[in-house]
Amino acid sequence: MKRKRLQSLDRFLDLPGDSAPAEDNLPLLAELVGAEIIRVGKNRILKIIDDHDLFPYSDLKDIHDHLGNDLYRNWHFVTGGDENSYDPAKFLFFDTETTGLSGGAGMVIFLCGFGFFHENKFRVVQYFLPDYPEEPFFLKMAMEHIRDDTILVTYNGKAFDWPMMTQRLTINRMEIKDPADHLDALHPARSLFRRLGDDCTLITLEQVLLSFDRGEDIPGYLIPSKYFDYLYDRQPGKIPEIIRHNRLDVISLALVTRYIPEYLSRPEMVNSAPLLEGIINHYFKNRRYRSLIDYVSQVTPGYLSESSVVAMLQYSLALKSLGHLEEASRIWKETSERKTGPQVYKHLLELAKYQEHKEKDPEAALETVDLILSLELNPSQKKQIFHRQTRLISKSKRLSPKPL
Repeated sequence: MKRKRLQSLDRFLDLPGDSAPAEDNLPLLAELVGAEIIRVGKNRILKIIDDHDLFPYSDLKDIHDHLGNDLYRNWHFVTGGDENSYDPAKFLFFDTETTGLSGGAGMVIFLCGFGFFHENKFRVVQYFLPDYPEEPFFLKMAMEHIRDDTILVTYNGKAFDWPMMTQRLTINRMEIKDPADHLDALHPARSLFRRLGDDCTLITLEQVLLSFDRGEDIPGYLIPSKYFDYLYDRQPGKIPEIIRHNRLDVISLALVTRYIPEYLSRPEMVNSAPLLEGIINHYFKNRRYRSLIDYVSQVTPGYLSESSVVAMLQYSLALKSLGHLEEASRIWKETSERKTGPQVYKHLLELAKYQEHKEKDPEAALETVDLILSLELNPSQKKQIFHRQTRLISKSKRLSPKPL
């Protein structure tokens, strides 16, 4: 059905252009993208609904796999959060397309997509703004999705999408309805998955996390100009591709959100050192040291030994905080012998502390400090190490046997 719509694109090539009012071509665009024209008075916007019985491009296809009551926990999404869980039935996944990427009072949202669980399906509802005069009606339809118990889920939405929506509501002197909570999946996704690809965009995560390739997808930076083209000549142009792009963003947002608790609760899913590094980082930032150690104990051992210097340091500090000093010291020693880079400094420093205070061996600690001084250090680090070196020299002299 949709393929036939796309094949009929040539029907639009000889339309009269900007000499025709927007509503003349709106039914044709609606037919092309499978939309309904919502009319109230002179206002007209497009509404597109897509229902999914199963999630596409995911191992977690069954909708019920996304609806566990204890699945999504506060600390998964909020650094320093608690064990309280969210009800996914109240999730509203939200993404926008705008006339610019840098913000400003003149920037307008012309397409917004909402995703939510509906009657054992995942529904995506999108609204398209055909022209500026319809903006208040467009915003009103969009805001009807925000209820008192709505948990808004976005990807960088706290910094961009939601402030843009509230700004447009303010400019149009309309009521702002705040959701009950707002989860920005970008932050936990960065914490967990940024080491898997060159960046942490949804499209990159689709490729590295979900093994999905969108194929020919319109780049985000082109979207504003293609909407302006539509306003100028009223040809559908790239509008169908923009709607597809937005729909895939909403679906991918729901899937990435689901994979956050999936990876945090299933050590057997770890299949690479970079992924383990992200999980160690997430547990460590949330001070869940005991859970971190238990998690790593269930992961294939080779992935830990292949992890970065930073990940090894975080894991060792978790061990230290729980009193597992011998195991932590082994990591500091082995890492400093096998790895290079500025972060090795911290491993050697922790090892020197252990040797001085736990093993009561200032001479060994002094040797470690000498190794630290062979590294490239900033002035603050040098000052700290020189101070430690002076103290250790003094301690060594006091412990050395006096000559007869």
